[in-house]
Amino acid sequence: MPFVSVDIEASGPIPGVYDMLSFGAVRIARAGRRYVPTADEIYLEIKPTYGGVQTSAMEVHGLDIEKVMRDGVTIGDAAKQIEAWVDAHATTEDPPVFVGYCANFDWSFVNDMFLRHHHKNPFGYKALDIRALAMGVLGMPWLELTQEKILPALGLKPLDEALAHNALEDARHQAGMLCALLDRLEPPKADVSS
Repeated sequence: MPFVSVDIEASGPIPGVYDMLSFGAVRIARAGRRYVPTADEIYLEIKPTYGGVQTSAMEVHGLDIEKVMRDGVTIGDAAKQIEAWVDAHATTEDPPVFVGYCANFDWSFVNDMFLRHHHKNPFGYKALDIRALAMGVLGMPWLELTQEKILPALGLKPLDEALAHNALEDARHQAGMLCALLDRLEPPKADVSS
């Protein structure tokens, strides 16, 4: 099943009032006995359509809304491009799995984009949350599930602060967490071919 690490940056907390301003995604593949992030990525900056802007949200990601309005793709074009990218790596028999860190936030904006612009959501209505997966795999209580605790438990380093809150960089970083969790969930099997 093709896991896809997705991150978005938005102008506020809810779709339909605030806008998804950027979308980043990285496909995960099985390489032998391990899961690995691939070089198959997509990144788009998306022109706002709803106009809501929350200053605190804009401060988190630092996107220049004027630049995004000028240079970004329309949300309808973003939906077409993302759907084509996802569909190129999945089938009805092997559907893509939307994966995010706090996936409910990112998925809600992505789903809104597809439904409002008359595209099928290639991810469907299900999403895999990395924090929830970490709770099961690492056996950590929900309130302790912060990246500051998850990353060391997986032997991973934090994302460089200069790169954080860029949708593609966050998607890449999340992909590393997902792969480490999946490898623990499905430990390498002994080679019995010899």
